[in-house]
Amino acid sequence: MYLLVPLILILTSSGGILFIVWRKLPRLKELAEAKSSNGSTGGGGWRVLAYDLCPEIWNWAGSINVKGYTEMWLVEAEKLLRRLRLISLKMARFSGFLIKKIRKRTYSGNGASFSVAEIGKDKQEIETKIDDKAELKKSEQRLIMEIAKNPKNTALYEELGDLYAKMGEHRDAKESYEAAIELNSNSEELKKKLSQALEKLL
Repeated sequence: MYLLVPLILILTSSGGILFIVWRKLPRLKELAEAKSSNGSTGGGGWRVLAYDLCPEIWNWAGSINVKGYTEMWLVEAEKLLRRLRLISLKMARFSGFLIKKIRKRTYSGNGASFSVAEIGKDKQEIETKIDDKAELKKSEQRLIMEIAKNPKNTALYEELGDLYAKMGEHRDAKESYEAAIELNSNSEELKKKLSQALEKLL
């Protein structure tokens, strides 16, 4: 049973190939006679043979607008690269956050003693910071989604850079300002903000 299925497929495909070759034999004979009468032994025989065996495929391949599709693929590639750039910005920001957290745990004093009032005050400050970070993160997500929809909007990149600067993520702010300057190189305000972000990175 299991051997019959492949055997039937092989026989069917072989029969189909033989039928196509048998159908094209008169044309192949004409080509061979024309070649022998011209006395030409040049190249291109395989192309002619392939075209004669399946002219529909060759005609379909010739009708494809390669230039139009190339431009479309380039546009899609640009969109993909911009999205990847935004993802890398997010990853860099997240890794920076993790590094800061690790450093705080590494360099914090292990033997220090704190009063209950100090612990309560610290807890309130931490909760406030967490709320602020949550709001900033929501704004960041919103801006990233808007940039993905409209990747050539300079104002969105600038606003994202301002947000990162407010969060203290100066490296991400620098990259956002650079992306904005690529789109609008005449803005002196953007250049000023970029220089401020660079100064804070030093």
